[in-house]
Amino acid sequence: MLVNISGWPGVGKFTTGRELQAILGGKLLDNHTILNVGRALAEGGTAEYYDLVRAVRSVAFAAILRLPPALPIILTSVVARGGSNGFLEENWQAIIDLAQARNCPLFSVTLTCSPVENVRRIVSEDRGRRGKSQKAAILNRLVAERSLFDDGATYRTSIDNTTSSPRETAQHIQDWIKTFQ
Repeated sequence: MLVNISGWPGVGKFTTGRELQAILGGKLLDNHTILNVGRALAEGGTAEYYDLVRAVRSVAFAAILRLPPALPIILTSVVARGGSNGFLEENWQAIIDLAQARNCPLFSVTLTCSPVENVRRIVSEDRGRRGKSQKAAILNRLVAERSLFDDGATYRTSIDNTTSSPRETAQHIQDWIKTFQ
C-alpha cells in the first residue's frame, strides 16, 4: 500500500506520518527529504531547483519500487492546484504513477486544521529546527491562491486534526485503511 498524507504546511503531515509508520511499519518518505536537496543547492523556484527535486524524486521512487510490494510506504506532500509552474500537480501525478507501478492502492489522506491552529503550528520552533518555513504569510498566500485535491487516488479521506494528537490522527488513518482490507 501507498499512503500519501497531504495538507498545507504546518498541518502535521510529517509528525502524523512518523506516528503512522510506528503503527503500520514500512517506510516514511517526507516531502522535505526530497525538497531539501533542491533548497540546499539551488535558488528556490528556479529551473535548477525543480530539476534537482525531480532527480531526487526519481531516485527515491525507483528505490521504493525495489522494496517488497507488501511493505507500506507513507509519503507526505502538498497536493494542490494553482500556482504558475504546475509542479504540485506534476508531483501528485508521479505519486499516482508510483502506486500504479507498485500495483498497490493509493490511500490519500488530506489533513486539515483550523486556520488559527495552522498558524500556531507553522511558527513552532520544531519546524524551524528542521529547516521548514515558519512564515504564516506564505501559508496564508498558499491557502488563498491554491486548492487541495486528491483526484486519482484509490481511496480518499480528509481528517480535521485541530484537536487530535498526531498519534490519534495516525490511529484514525489506520482504522480507515482497515475498512478497505
